[in-house]
Amino acid sequence: MRHLRCFVEVARHGSITRAAQALNTVQPSLSRTLRELEDEIGGALFERTGRGLVLTSAGEILMRHVGVGLSQISKGIRQAQEPRGAQIVTMGVLPNVARTVAPRAIARFKANFPGTDVRVVFFPTSALIDHLQEGGVDFLFGRLFSPERLKGVSFEHLYSEPLVFVAHPDHPLAGRPEVTLGDIDAGLVLVPPPGTIIRSELDKFTVAHGLAEFSNKIESILFEFVRAYLARADATACIPLGAVRPELGDRRLVRLNIATDEMVSSVGLSFASGREINPAAAALASVIREEAAIYAMP
Repeated sequence: MRHLRCFVEVARHGSITRAAQALNTVQPSLSRTLRELEDEIGGALFERTGRGLVLTSAGEILMRHVGVGLSQISKGIRQAQEPRGAQIVTMGVLPNVARTVAPRAIARFKANFPGTDVRVVFFPTSALIDHLQEGGVDFLFGRLFSPERLKGVSFEHLYSEPLVFVAHPDHPLAGRPEVTLGDIDAGLVLVPPPGTIIRSELDKFTVAHGLAEFSNKIESILFEFVRAYLARADATACIPLGAVRPELGDRRLVRLNIATDEMVSSVGLSFASGREINPAAAALASVIREEAAIYAMP
């Protein structure tokens, strides 16, 4: 399915670059996917012209069948997953996915199921888990909770994501070949507040590297505030990569050269153990899995 979706998008846009943007992936990964499909077909599917990429005769044949096939598959999925009974899906989200996978998945779901409402909620971590276990939300989407909070919760891994240190491009630490925690501690740093999943990860990281606590900090889980503050001040921030991916892409922010491999965590879906979710929630979870797979493509 992934190879065929990539093929259709390239044919539709006539450009690998524009198709990669539409699929929220990167050009090298999409090019590799096309080569794999062409290897399986046994011939070229596109040729490059002054007007961009155009289908070869083999590509035109494949496109005719794929267009009908994907349409029928999508129709079958919609019919099989058509929610019956419950017309509201309540989904708890954590901030690291609120502007990446979650909105794209919900947009696709609503296009297929316009009669089913989606309620997106956010509470502190402990409250989200309580809502999940009490049936107030159908499932949660975000970073893996700490082990002590996973009682009665089953977690499904979708992709891994690091915490990163970022700043605006004119910050004194931007572009420095190597940055230390001491360098960051010498200035103002924005960090998540105590009690959050990512603050726990950050605290373990700093203590392991000899820093008990940052000297001058602002604590906030409101990533919109963090991004806006960094645009206006000489400060750094520790934040999930997904929360600043667009800003890093167009260099409104830059990632500092400090290794944060120890702060890589699993992102996925959390369900209440032993409780089946309704068909509408299952359909949305399925779309999230697909969008997460695209998002995680290298």
